[in-house]
Amino acid sequence: MLPALALPLRGQASSPATERLHARVLAASPVVETQRAAIAVAEARRGLAGLDKPLIVTAGAEEVPGVNLLKPGNVRIGIGRDLVPRARRTAELALADEAIMHERLVLHTLEQALTIHTNRLLATSAGSSAIAARFAAEDSLLGSAEEAVRSRFSVGDARYVDVLRLRTERLRVNIEMQRAQADARIAFRQIIRLVDGDSASGAAADVRAALAEEATRATSAMLAAAPAVDSLLAGANAVQLASQEITRARAAQRLARAQQQPVLTPTIGFQRFTGDNGFRFGPTLGLSISLPNSVRGSRGAQETLGIREVAFAEARGRATTARIAIALAAAADRYEAAQARIASFDATLLRGAREEREAALASYRSGGLTLLELLDFERALAQAEIARMQSRIDAIDARSDLLLIAIGADELSEPIDASRGAHKENVR
Repeated sequence: MLPALALPLRGQASSPATERLHARVLAASPVVETQRAAIAVAEARRGLAGLDKPLIVTAGAEEVPGVNLLKPGNVRIGIGRDLVPRARRTAELALADEAIMHERLVLHTLEQALTIHTNRLLATSAGSSAIAARFAAEDSLLGSAEEAVRSRFSVGDARYVDVLRLRTERLRVNIEMQRAQADARIAFRQIIRLVDGDSASGAAADVRAALAEEATRATSAMLAAAPAVDSLLAGANAVQLASQEITRARAAQRLARAQQQPVLTPTIGFQRFTGDNGFRFGPTLGLSISLPNSVRGSRGAQETLGIREVAFAEARGRATTARIAIALAAAADRYEAAQARIASFDATLLRGAREEREAALASYRSGGLTLLELLDFERALAQAEIARMQSRIDAIDARSDLLLIAIGADELSEPIDASRGAHKENVR
C-alpha cells in the first residue's frame, strides 16, 4: 500500500478546474509515461519468475563400428527437466514483487511531485498577477495625483519638483509592475509547457480557470497548518523507498541462498541395443543432481555478499531517515514562519487604510495633504499589501519544499527556483 502524506498536496478543498489541470499534467508528462512503462517491464519480468525450467533432450550412441556413426550398436534418447526447489521459486517471485513495488512507489512519488510543482506555479502566477494589479492601482492613484499637480502647476500653485517627483515615482511603480507581470507570465507558460502534449486550447482554459480559483483562495482562505514532523517522516516516500530497498536486499539474499540448493534432473526415455536375435528396445531412467558446493568457497562468498548488501541497505535507510528528519524540521520551521508573517497582517487595519485612499487623494486635491504625505501614505499601504501577498507566495514555496522533502523528491524543486526568484524583489 502506497503511503499518504499527512499534509494535503493542495492545502484546500479540491476544485474541478484544478483537478482537470492536474489530470492533464499527469497525462502529458513523459516522465510519468516512462515510469509507467518501467512498471510494465517489472510486471512482465515477474511473469517469468518462478517458471518451470525448459525440457532437456539427451541422446547417446555406443558400440559404434569403426567410424560408421550411422550404425551404432546402442542408441539412447531421453527427455528430462530440472526440478527447481520450491524455496527458489518463492524467492524469485518475492524479488520480482519487490521490484514492482519499487517502481510503483517511484511513480507515486513522481505524480505527487508534479502535483506540488503545478500548485506552486499556480500560486506563483496568481500571486504575481495580484501584486501586479496592486502596483497598477498604485499607478492609477499616482496618475490622478499627477493630474492634480499639473492643474495646480499650470496656475502657479505647485512646484515643478512635485511633477518630477510624481513622474519618477510612477516610473518606479511601473518597473515593479512589469516585473510582477513577467513573473506571472513565466509561471503561466511553465504550466502550459507541462500540458504541452495535451490539446493547447483546452489546457489554456483549464489553467486560467485554476488560476482564478487560486486567486479566490488567496483572498479568502488560510493555508493548512503544518503537521508534526514525526507524522510526515512516518509517511515520507523517501523513507518508504529506503525501507523497501532493505526488503529487496533481503529477498535477494534469500534467492542467493536458494540458488545454493542442489537441483535434481530426472530423465526418462528409451534405448535400442543389440540382443541375441538382433536389436531390442527398452525404457531408460536417469537422475542427475547439481553440486553447488563443489565450487570451493562459493557458498561462503554468496552468504557474505548477501549479509553485506543487507547491512548496506539498512545503513543507507538510517542515513536517509536522519537526513529527511533534519530537512523536514527546517522546512516546517520555514513554513510556520511564513504562516506567522501572514497572520501578522491585520486585515481590519489594511481594509480601513484601503478605504482611506480616495479620501487621502481628495484631501491632497483640496490642499489638506502635501504631496509627500500622500506619497508616503500610498507607498506604505502598497508595501503592506504587497508584502502580505508575497508572504503567501513564500508560504506556498515553503509548503512545496516541505512536501517535496516528505515525498523524497525535493530535488525536483530546482526547476521552480528560477521562476520564483524575482518575486522577493517586489517586497520593498
